[in-house]
Amino acid sequence: RVDQLKYDVQHLQTALRNFQQRRYLREQQERQREELLARTFTTNDSDTTIPIDETLQFNEHLQSAHRGMDELIGSGTNILQGLRDQRVTLKGTHKKILDVANMLG
Repeated sequence: RVDQLKYDVQHLQTALRNFQQRRYLREQQERQREELLARTFTTNDSDTTIPIDETLQFNEHLQSAHRGMDELIGSGTNILQGLRDQRVTLKGTHKKILDVANMLG
């Protein structure tokens, strides 16, 4: 019988907590509803802006940097190819000088 009373008390306490929670939520919703109905809405300020311009400028700067890096890589490739061509020319010249030196004895 004591266990039954403990169970009933626990069950009633849980039911009371649930009821209080629902009541609190209902009161909160009513308070929010009243605040919304009592609020006076105004037009937007003239300061309303969308930061698209800044994002667009940032994107343009990134694309410009990307093009600059591509040009830098292309320039480096051209320089490297020029050095390879010079190496071939110098090797050929070196070989001819050695041939002339061998011919002269």
